Amino acid sequence: MSAINGVAGAYAEHLSVIHLVGLPERAVMDEKRLVHHTLGNGQFMAFHDAAAHIVCAQTILDGQNCVQEVERVLAALHRERRPIYIGIPSDAAHDEVAMVEGHNPPRAQPNTAQAEHVAKRIIAQLEQSKTPCVLPGILTARFGGQEAMQQFLKRSGLPYATMYMDKGVVDEQDAGFIGMYSGHLVQEAVAHFVEQADLVLTLGAEMTDFNTGTFTQNLNPERVISVMPHEVRFGDGAVYAVALVEVMEALAALAGTLPAYTGPGYWGTEFAPQQADEGDDGAIRTHTLYSAVKDHLRAGDIVVSETGTIAMGMGFIRLPEGVRYEEQSLWGAIGWATPAAFGMAMAAPHKRVILLTGEGSHQLTEQAVGEFARFGCHPLILVLNNDGYLIERLLCDDGERYYNDVASWDYTALARAFGGKDWHCERVSTPKALRQALAAATPGQGAYLEVIAPRYDAPMMAEAMGKKQ
Repeated sequence: MSAINGVAGAYAEHLSVIHLVGLPERAVMDEKRLVHHTLGNGQFMAFHDAAAHIVCAQTILDGQNCVQEVERVLAALHRERRPIYIGIPSDAAHDEVAMVEGHNPPRAQPNTAQAEHVAKRIIAQLEQSKTPCVLPGILTARFGGQEAMQQFLKRSGLPYATMYMDKGVVDEQDAGFIGMYSGHLVQEAVAHFVEQADLVLTLGAEMTDFNTGTFTQNLNPERVISVMPHEVRFGDGAVYAVALVEVMEALAALAGTLPAYTGPGYWGTEFAPQQADEGDDGAIRTHTLYSAVKDHLRAGDIVVSETGTIAMGMGFIRLPEGVRYEEQSLWGAIGWATPAAFGMAMAAPHKRVILLTGEGSHQLTEQAVGEFARFGCHPLILVLNNDGYLIERLLCDDGERYYNDVASWDYTALARAFGGKDWHCERVSTPKALRQALAAATPGQGAYLEVIAPRYDAPMMAEAMGKKQ
């Protein structure tokens, strides 16, 4: 049950996770004995049943079924890009494996002809369009079509915007990128361009509350073509049993036939490096923090943003080319970013991982800092301390209610306490100190910066959401 939040988040965000669960011996379960780590009522399938809602396939293995069942659930994992649950009774490890003679595991066959037919239909509509726009989405990356999508955008020259949870899925320095589309919550110029398009092509994009600017978008469904993992929707009709990655590859191959487009350029709102009324010794405000972080980023960096005001701030800077960006806006588990950043550091040890989190979220999973140190990872961690849960203060009828407060910690001391003995640890409260601390954060050495910010200073998206409440 401790894993259920992470598995559920992987389900919502289309991540391929294999949840291996050790079970008691079969005789213990059959006789409903009372054992530790159970509900104490002999009901051993309660956890298995709970997982049914957050996995795309599940099984309990024994020697008779293990070959076929593992193949079945792995096929579902590959098809759906969602978690699977595999239960293994402790005594099943000693079973003799039964092999089925002549067994041929199922293999998904690509429907190339169907994908090419759909791609040609999309290209034909783009050729007739006078003002097209593309909305690339995160599911394109989840289902293996990100590289083909990048090729399609570059070869076609089509203008494109990204929505909130899709940030970083495309090159934001490309001439075709116009900015962040978040309905009419913020950045009206981008919203106007997207919604006035005579054809909007969405590629693996989901119309969630955050993506649509809390449902303020106004797209005409008749003008939208939507490429999704297993179908392509044309207005109110759809073509099924076609894979997103195959459609993207076909579109990339055909993109050169499209007329040359001249996009409007970047219309998004950038954070100014410094406002005229703020000196180097002033407070670290939103525009100061995120512009300093942007200036510090380099190609190859992995940036991990915590859900809440941090991601809302990072969402509206223009990422340098070659920077990978990760956040979790759909499931939105508080504290997600710290352990997620550790996982990314382990998966890509040659990359620099930069974690940005708020102190409230960080307190829920701070112990993951010990894992960075334990395995010799060298992250750059910025903990934004604005004295409480800022996003909750903004969304609450009274931001000063006590449950929006958090315990006061000595964060830089914690970094060393969790094993970062040789890390650069510093508490900064002015723009000058922030930039100096970032400059001192050298690759190959862990760095942990506590960034002090005003209590109610928030990114524009967070402020806009607060005003809607």
